[in-house]
Amino acid sequence: MTELLSPISATLAPYLACQRWYIAYSGGLDSHVLLHLAWRLRQEALRAGKPFPELCAIHVNHQLQADSPHWAAHCTSTCNEYGIAIDVRAVSIEGRRQGVESLARAARYKVFEDIVDERSVLLIAHHQDDQAETFLLRLMRGAGAAGLAAMPVSRPLGRATLFRPLLNMARSQLEAYAAEHCLEFIDDPSNRDPHYRRNFLRHRVMPVLAEVWPAYRHSIARAAELQAETNNLLSAYLSTDVTTISDADGSLDLKALMKFDALRQRAVLRHYVLQHLGIRLDKAQSEELVGQFLHSSPDSQPVFELNNGMTIRAFRGRLSCERDPVGYVFDRGLVQDWDGQQVCLIRGLGRLSAEAGGKFLPRGKMTVRFRSGGERCRIAGHEHSRPLKKLLQEWDVPPWKRDVLPLIYCDDEIAAIADIAVCEGFQAGAGETGLSLRWLLSR
Repeated sequence: MTELLSPISATLAPYLACQRWYIAYSGGLDSHVLLHLAWRLRQEALRAGKPFPELCAIHVNHQLQADSPHWAAHCTSTCNEYGIAIDVRAVSIEGRRQGVESLARAARYKVFEDIVDERSVLLIAHHQDDQAETFLLRLMRGAGAAGLAAMPVSRPLGRATLFRPLLNMARSQLEAYAAEHCLEFIDDPSNRDPHYRRNFLRHRVMPVLAEVWPAYRHSIARAAELQAETNNLLSAYLSTDVTTISDADGSLDLKALMKFDALRQRAVLRHYVLQHLGIRLDKAQSEELVGQFLHSSPDSQPVFELNNGMTIRAFRGRLSCERDPVGYVFDRGLVQDWDGQQVCLIRGLGRLSAEAGGKFLPRGKMTVRFRSGGERCRIAGHEHSRPLKKLLQEWDVPPWKRDVLPLIYCDDEIAAIADIAVCEGFQAGAGETGLSLRWLLSR
């Protein structure tokens, strides 16, 4: 008898406090086994009079097969039989043959992020064979420790958590369980197409490995765990480096970075970009960054563009990562009322907020505007007004940020420049409670 319920019950115990368990349900063997196990756990809890999270399934129809509508209907019928709510979403996949897998995955996870909230967990039926395939695929791409860590048991998913409760189980265990419980599941013919690299590994490479190393799945899973430990330790060291040579605004001191050896420079740059943009640079990109930013003249302003409008820039020896402000689409002639109590959202750009305890004391009707040219203001404590353009230059505000800084007006007078400075006449005095402003660009 294949008994998976007890180990799965222990594995999922930390998530019993969640409001909902969402199950990524394709209708195939793996996800059907997971759905059935979750259903059995709920049945046990109901019989014992214990509370249990609401069970929900998500089926993503990629519309890549002629039978896709029938698969969606099968999943709906199965969930209805188990009394599990199901959300069926159709997505469109466009791309070349070799890119279909990654495009489908991206579309699928976008659906998951849209549905699963912070009170819930998404359960995915990846197992030990999937882990071995992922490890080998990334090895063939020349991945480092982060890539060879393969799939984590859990990770953040938008506002929620993604959890893989079957990751330490072999596919053969799931097959035996499905046979024992007479589960009817979908057999996607594309899973047998060797043109897809994962299928090539599954059907051509893994059987050969098993002939010599029968326990290769466990060995690869252990190697992935060690790579994950190595990557976590390295990340901790690199985070310390990044923090040490970063300013309060998050920019990186290139002069300080130059003191590191070449290997450490590349590693710190990769980690810095990962922290700020969520993008992993490859070796070639890391080397190009070093060449552009560490070996350029002090007066140059190099730019390194990444995908999704993300940009790496340098200005006066400081490196910063951000969405390219050129890509922000917002009303530059905006005049938006603001009471200082609610967050002021600038559509397409960012958010301005305020909290008690700062130096800014508004007087009169507040509006938020942006530079149009020729503005002058007198900074609190200074004797004369000066052109805003000159002030921004003296404050070393990078040129690409100057036009996206909100100006806070009181009536028709500039009272504050984003969260950088307060103007004369609008600073809190002794015994007065002012506001602390915060400006945050969207990413």
